[in-house]
Amino acid sequence: MSDYAHLAGHRFPGGTYTLPPWLSWLWADAAKLEPDWAVAHQGLAYLVALRGAGVSIQDIFDLMDATADSGVVFGEFQVDYHGVLRPGATYECEADVVEVERKSGKRAGVFDKFTFQVKVREAGAEGLTLVCTNSWIFPRVEGE
Repeated sequence: MSDYAHLAGHRFPGGTYTLPPWLSWLWADAAKLEPDWAVAHQGLAYLVALRGAGVSIQDIFDLMDATADSGVVFGEFQVDYHGVLRPGATYECEADVVEVERKSGKRAGVFDKFTFQVKVREAGAEGLTLVCTNSWIFPRVEGE
């Protein structure tokens, strides 16, 4: 069975993402909050990070030799905030694979825990706005 540990350190292309003010407004409205034109809801962190990482979910599946029907599930998600998201602001994102760990569970069987991180900063700023760390679980069938 292939081991994907060698992917640790793999860098994604990265890129930029501008948080549309209308999206920030819709998010607040859906959450039954008063829209704030100066500060976006923290829940938009994942969207900003993933859109700005320069990688699609399919790209990650391809990297891990998986398909949409192979049972991949979301693992853990952590956001470390160092600032706030602002509607209309452009964010620069850098992303890389932190670790791919082969594990085995009594019920889950063999799987790979794929952990990646996206560092987000407002364009032109020195400090980070936030860091998103994500893990996804890729089930493996023995013999593959």
